[in-house]
Order: sequence, then C-alpha cells, then structure tokens
Amino acid sequence: MKTRAILAAACVLLFAMPGAQAQNTLFSSPELDFFTQNMLGKEFGMPPNEASRTRLLDGGKVESAFDRKIRYSNLAVSPEGFSFNVLFTIKQTLYDLDANGNRILPGRSMDRTFVSRHEFGRNISTGKIVGNRKTIYNDSPNANFGMTSNLILSMEGDKLVILTLPGGFTDHFAAGGQYKPGTSETRTEFVVKDGTITRTTITQTFDVDPATLRITPVGEKTVTVDVAEVGGR
Repeated sequence: MKTRAILAAACVLLFAMPGAQAQNTLFSSPELDFFTQNMLGKEFGMPPNEASRTRLLDGGKVESAFDRKIRYSNLAVSPEGFSFNVLFTIKQTLYDLDANGNRILPGRSMDRTFVSRHEFGRNISTGKIVGNRKTIYNDSPNANFGMTSNLILSMEGDKLVILTLPGGFTDHFAAGGQYKPGTSETRTEFVVKDGTITRTTITQTFDVDPATLRITPVGEKTVTVDVAEVGGR
C-alpha cells in the first residue's frame, strides 16, 4: 500500500509539472489559425475568366486546357504539429501543336482526382513551420506515388504563404503522349477579402536530369488563381 501511495503521489506531481502540461498541449500558431478559420472545408474553383485555363507545356509543344476544384479537409492536430488532406479534381485535355502552333486533334483527356497529405511541425533552429507533401491517392493510370515535396508555411502580414520546394523528380507531360522527368517550385498565397479567399499559385517548372538531379527552368513562371467563399463549409 505504501508503494502504491508513493507512485500515485509521483504521478500527481508529474502532471502538475509545467513540462508535462506542455507535452499535452496541442500545437498552435497563427498559420494554423488562418487555415482553420478560412480554408478548412472550403472548395476552391477557377474563375470562368481565369487565364491559366489554357497554357503551353513541354517548351511550347503541347497546349493544355485545364480546370480544377480544390478542397481542404481531414485536419489533425497533435502536440508536435498538424496535418491535412488536399483533394484535387482536375479536368484537363492535352493537344500537341503543329509547326504553326495549331492544335492537332483529337486531344488527350487527362482527367484525374488525387489526394495529397500535408504534414507540418516547427523547426527547432529557426522556429519556422516546415513539412512535406505526399500523394496518398490518385486515380490516374500513370500516378506517381511516393513522390514528396518539402514545404515552408508562414504568415506575411494577413497573407498565408506555402512554399513548395523541388525534391527529386516526377513525370511531366510531353508531346506525343509521352512523359519526361521534371519538378516544380511553387509559391501559394491565400488572401481573404470581401467575403472570398483567393488562392494564387506562382509556379516555376523545371526539367530534371535523372542522373545528376540538375534542374533546368522551362519557360516563364505561371500564375493560377482559385477562389472560395469564406462563409460556407
């Protein structure tokens, strides 16, 4: 009995200690607050007049007609960090271009749905929120599973910013229904204004030498805009 009493007292003291309480406190940050209040459960869509619905790929050899929906869900928060899913529903048709830049018909449908899991924690040396993204579902027959990207999450004033940094390579569309090794670097900004949240993605695409992992920029940076209503879920 005496031993049990000592153990019980020790447990009370342990949970009363500040360090023990801190270990049971869920992760918190302005970035997570912004995500929860403005992005969780929202569906983003491309405006009808969005210029990036049509763009050139593979050094101007392929034209892409593109539309998508994006939804953020499945938030999980622990003492160490947080994670969430991003669902992409994409409608896309690819057209090879002839010497005059005209579409060669018929196009190739590349419609697909995929889910990526984003995981974040706090970097000890810098205090920054860093993480990774991995595809966990893709109904495309040419899906690239296991491909991960490095992420940095931050607030810039009232704007949430996610930087996605190249890691390895994946399959990028090429002419003739082929693929080539490539990667991309993106800056995605989220801004709330006048009852809507705007998701602006600035992307630089690279060709990748799979032997050396040397990257070469392909074309200019592209900008894609998606919007969602702030009120609904």
